[in-house]
Amino acid sequence: MKHGKLAALGLMALSCAAPTVSHAAENNAALTTRFTYEATVPDTGAPLRLWMPLPSNSEWQTVRDVAIEGVDAYQVNKEAKHGNRMVYVEAPQGPLKIKVAFTVDRRDVRVLAGNETSTAVKTQPVASWLEEALTSDAKVPIGGRYGDMARQLVGGKQGATAQMRAFFDNVVATMQYDYNKESPKLGEGDVAFVCDYKKGNCSDLHSYIISMGRSMGVPAILEYGFPITGIPTDEPLKTEGKIGGYHCWTWFQDGGRWIPLDASDARRWLDKGNAQMKDFEFGNLVTPRSAVAMSMGRDITLVPAQQAPPLNYFIYPYAESKGGPVKAEWTLTYNLLDFTKVKP
Repeated sequence: MKHGKLAALGLMALSCAAPTVSHAAENNAALTTRFTYEATVPDTGAPLRLWMPLPSNSEWQTVRDVAIEGVDAYQVNKEAKHGNRMVYVEAPQGPLKIKVAFTVDRRDVRVLAGNETSTAVKTQPVASWLEEALTSDAKVPIGGRYGDMARQLVGGKQGATAQMRAFFDNVVATMQYDYNKESPKLGEGDVAFVCDYKKGNCSDLHSYIISMGRSMGVPAILEYGFPITGIPTDEPLKTEGKIGGYHCWTWFQDGGRWIPLDASDARRWLDKGNAQMKDFEFGNLVTPRSAVAMSMGRDITLVPAQQAPPLNYFIYPYAESKGGPVKAEWTLTYNLLDFTKVKP
C-alpha cells in the first residue's frame, strides 16, 4: 500500500483554484468539476476493508489532481472485467474515514448530434466491454420473452442504431420515471420486475433496454456516474453543491463505434414538455447530467476481491468487516470550475 497522511496523485492538493478559460480550451472540456468524495465506516470491533470508486480516463473525460486524505496507507486498483478503478483501504479497527478528491475535465458527449467542440473520436476504446455487453447479468437476462419482445418491437428495422432507437422510444413512451421512489425494487435493474412494473429509475429503465438490445445481438452496457443538476437543468449551473445520488446511461455498439442513450432522462424531459431534449438523449448525453463517469457494468468483483457476492453495481463506497458488508456513510460535494455551454 502507498503511505502518507496526505497521499496525492498529481500536482494539486485538495483545495484548488478555478482554472482559466484557456485551460478549459486546452483540455477540450465542456465541464470541469472538482469532486470531493468522503466515506465513514463505523467501528465494528474488528478489522475493516473499504473500497471507494475512482473514475478513469476515457476519450470523454480526463481525471486529474487526485488527492487521498485521512488514511495512512491505500491501494489504487483496477478490476479486469470492466476496467473500473477503486481506492482500497484496510484498517485494524474503526471508525474509518477517508476523503478522495479529483478534478474531471468532461468533454461534451455528442455522437449522433455531432460535436463541433470536441476532437475526441466517436468510438469507445474499451474492448473488454464486449464480454459483458453481449451476455446476461445476474438481473439482466437475454433471450426468451425478452428476445420475443425485442423482435416484435424492431419489426423489420435493420442495424443496431435503428433497433436500439425502437427500444428507446418504447421505454420512453410506456414506462414511467419513479419520482416518488415507490418501486419495491427501485434501482436494482431487475429486468423481470421492471418489465411488468413499468416504472423505475435510470438503472431500471436502462437495464430493460440492455436486455432487449443484447437479445438482438447488439452489444450494450450500463455506465454509472454523477450529475451536478436535475431536470430541467439549472440555469445557470450552481457553482457548488452536494450530490444526492447517482445517474446512469447506456452505451451500445454499432459499426465499431459506441453510441450513448439516456432513456431515463428522456422520459423526464418529456414529462417537462420538452420533446426536443427527449430526442437529443438518443445518441448524446447532457453534460451536466453526466458530469463524471465513475464505473461501468454490473456484477462487479472488486480488487482485492470482496467476501460477499459480486456487487450489482459500484458507484458508492463499499465496506466489509467480519466477513460481510458494513454500511458506509458517504457525502459527495462538487465545485464547478468551468463550463462551456453547447446548445443541443
